[in-house]
Amino acid sequence: MRFGLLGTLVVKDADGAVRVLSAPKSRALLAVLLLSPNTLVSWDSVKSMLWGEAPPATANASLHNHVARLRRVLDGSEGTPSRIRVSPDGFLLRVHEGELDSVAFEARMRQARDARLLCDWPGVGTHTREALALWRGTPLSDVNLPQAGAGGCAERWEEMRLQILEWHYDAELRQGRHDGIATELGDLVAAHPLRETLHERLMLALYRDGRQADALDAYNTARQVIRDELGVEPGPELAALYQRILALDPQLAAPVPQPPVAEGRSEPSASPVPRQLPAGIADFFGRQRELGLIVDELASTGCANGGATGATVLVHRVAGGGGMGKTTLTVQAAHRVRDRFPDGQIFIELGGTTGTPMAPEIALGRLLRDLGTASEDLPCGLQARGALFRSLIADRRMLLLLDDAADSAQVRPLLPGTGASAVLVTSRRRMDSMPGTRVDLGALSEDEARRLLASIAGPERVAAFPSATAEVIAVCGGMPLALRLAGARLSARPRWTMKDLARRLSVHGRALHELRAEDLHVRAALLVSYDQLAQDGGGAGPLDNRRVFRLLGLLPGGAFGAAAAAALLDCDVDAAEDRLEHLVDAHLLDSPVAGRYQFHCLVQALAHELSAGTDAPEDRAAAVERLVMWHLRLADEATGLLATTARRVPLDRTDPGSSFAGYEQALAWCREEEANTVAVVRLAHGAGLHDLSWKLAAAMWAYYRLGSNDSWLTTHRIGLEAAREAGDGFGEAWMLNGLGNQVENSGAPRESAIPYYRAAVEIHRRTPGREMEAASVLSNMGIVYGDLGDHPQAIDHYEQALEHYERAGVPEQTAATLNNMADALGALGHHADALEVLTRAEAIQWATEDHFGLAVGLSTRGEVLQAAARIPEAIDAYRRARAVQERIGDDYGLARTLTYLGGAHAGLGEGEEARSCWERALAIYAKTGNAAKVTELRGSLAAL
Repeated sequence: MRFGLLGTLVVKDADGAVRVLSAPKSRALLAVLLLSPNTLVSWDSVKSMLWGEAPPATANASLHNHVARLRRVLDGSEGTPSRIRVSPDGFLLRVHEGELDSVAFEARMRQARDARLLCDWPGVGTHTREALALWRGTPLSDVNLPQAGAGGCAERWEEMRLQILEWHYDAELRQGRHDGIATELGDLVAAHPLRETLHERLMLALYRDGRQADALDAYNTARQVIRDELGVEPGPELAALYQRILALDPQLAAPVPQPPVAEGRSEPSASPVPRQLPAGIADFFGRQRELGLIVDELASTGCANGGATGATVLVHRVAGGGGMGKTTLTVQAAHRVRDRFPDGQIFIELGGTTGTPMAPEIALGRLLRDLGTASEDLPCGLQARGALFRSLIADRRMLLLLDDAADSAQVRPLLPGTGASAVLVTSRRRMDSMPGTRVDLGALSEDEARRLLASIAGPERVAAFPSATAEVIAVCGGMPLALRLAGARLSARPRWTMKDLARRLSVHGRALHELRAEDLHVRAALLVSYDQLAQDGGGAGPLDNRRVFRLLGLLPGGAFGAAAAAALLDCDVDAAEDRLEHLVDAHLLDSPVAGRYQFHCLVQALAHELSAGTDAPEDRAAAVERLVMWHLRLADEATGLLATTARRVPLDRTDPGSSFAGYEQALAWCREEEANTVAVVRLAHGAGLHDLSWKLAAAMWAYYRLGSNDSWLTTHRIGLEAAREAGDGFGEAWMLNGLGNQVENSGAPRESAIPYYRAAVEIHRRTPGREMEAASVLSNMGIVYGDLGDHPQAIDHYEQALEHYERAGVPEQTAATLNNMADALGALGHHADALEVLTRAEAIQWATEDHFGLAVGLSTRGEVLQAAARIPEAIDAYRRARAVQERIGDDYGLARTLTYLGGAHAGLGEGEEARSCWERALAIYAKTGNAAKVTELRGSLAAL
């Protein structure tokens, strides 16, 4: 475990992964205990530090709760003693040697002081560099402690840092390394203008750089500041140094720097060749395309032809989300080409996903040491180290693997300038500004996932239950880490079958906690990327990166667009798109096509879990309602274009704006959002938005009738349950009518629709003012009776419907019923009456631009004409109907028209034309799952 106080409060496990502790008071309690590690801190002291002089009455109970949270984060496996001991006397936090940065910082300062007393200036430089590397910023900058104790420690550590900096620059100056440090000292002087010791070191550095005038001017500036602020003259040491510089005192000259390689030590080129690649895994499956791309790219460099120098190859975008196998892939590739890099392979973990990524200067120090440079010979400053690194590697053939990079700025200083070396970089960031080959890792294919699972759990166990295996693979979403951990869980439990594992993983919200083995945990791997969002600086308040991620977890469907996200987040589309693209860059979202976004299933599970534990219930509920309303508003607008005369659900339509340019755009939106809309209907019902649930189902009817039978049935069943739960009779009747309509498209027995319609009519007749609604249902009942061959009963229901429409005063709504009545009249042989009724209906349909109804009427006209033996006229009517249905995308109506048109051609002996129509209709019915129609058409085709 590692604890960090010298900056933001940080807790990491032994592998460097950040342990998340989000509750402010829990963080404050941990900070208080870390300020006195391995020391008993009394209850009163803790309460005073956390709440000041007036702690609440519930302080003791609150402290017990926060201790429990800390133990969950800090403690190891069961059976190990807790790090936190609570007794009536107080609290004690056990911290082991080397775990706390502030303790290490103070130890390095003591070592530097001892070395300074011995005039061991290389030792001073080493210890001060190590101490400064621990400093990340203002101590405990993100912890709110009202008591002054933490502030006192922070001030003491800040003073210690300044002292260490002074000793560090003393060591540099004593060893003749004054180049470039004047700028750094100038920044320190500007930050601490009254610290005379810093002024002394700045003046000496400037003088040794050959800038005597600047050194004298620095003294004058210091003198002016001290006089203005304190009203006194500078101290004697500073004044004496000024006089010595003025007199060009030869004793101020820089000492001759020691050579970079001490006598008796080997030159860097003679140092051991670094072979630092981690071991590759034996059961590496998949990623063959990506692996081949990287290996081929490396093979195409000068490394394969004797080391000819040239531009460095940078395979930089080995990027992907947590658990996608970035390091595994790059290590595998590195091992395959390592023989082409005889001067060594270096592996560095840059810590990009931790709270404290390795600074480029520190990473360069590590690289230089790996290249044979002694610690005491390392130059100070990023530029100096970078220049030396590029010089040392220029004539070598080396492979650098920089793992877990934070961003491009961290990596650029670590790149060789020229030569035959190559660099592999892994990162959870896309690092778009970097040059080189681009490799993004997504999910494994189903076959690759199955092979990986079998390699760990055993092929027999994977093959024993294929459906359970498929379910496990689906839950893991093709994530290599998840699959490995799933296989490991199964392998460690010989009595489990794949069905047992699938059952455990399928429980809602459980997969993230089941997919773990020892120190590997899918949830922890994903949580690192979420925590990193806090460091990105993009967005604040409602559009804070982490809040956006959490709320997007509420989206219930698959791929979604920026407009849906904007509704959920309550912002404009441009702002939503910016946030979404940021999450794509962080590999927390995928963008399968431009403008559409999608979660990995496990990442979305994390977002949903975090939202439930972080966001206020009212915020979550409001976000869900906005999303549902967005779907409902657009579905309603689409209905107005797909079926101009169709009844629309009662909504506030005062907003005159339209989201669609016309029919085609509305149809395209419905197709794209169909799966999401089904999920949102269910989401609305589950969230208690029953009224919106059934209305959204109803609003999609105009699209569902074009062939989306499964969505139609699913949404209307959910909507019916929602309406009944809300006691909404109007909604209940609407859903019943829709379910009756769906029977016709589903291929179920037609009489099964009648109970739905009867129940709906009864509800409408019990309620005054429902004439139009009752008429619609009665007309639908007439269709069923007509399909069952009871045409008189059908005509009776159509006439009842027309009476209701007349009482409602909506003659424009009668066209569909007239179409249906004509069909029944034609079936009874009353062809002239049927054609006259159809002419009345067609006039209404043209006037109202009811394309769907017009196509139905034209198809019915064809049936009547065909029954009257007027075949050429019938074929013309069918073709007109077909043209309309093709244009509006009415697949089900088109299949029906094609069936009748094929029959008309067959009647004229035109077999090829009939076959073409029936085969096309058969394909549509097969796609929509209408088994009865498929069987009927196959029989007709066989009879040709």
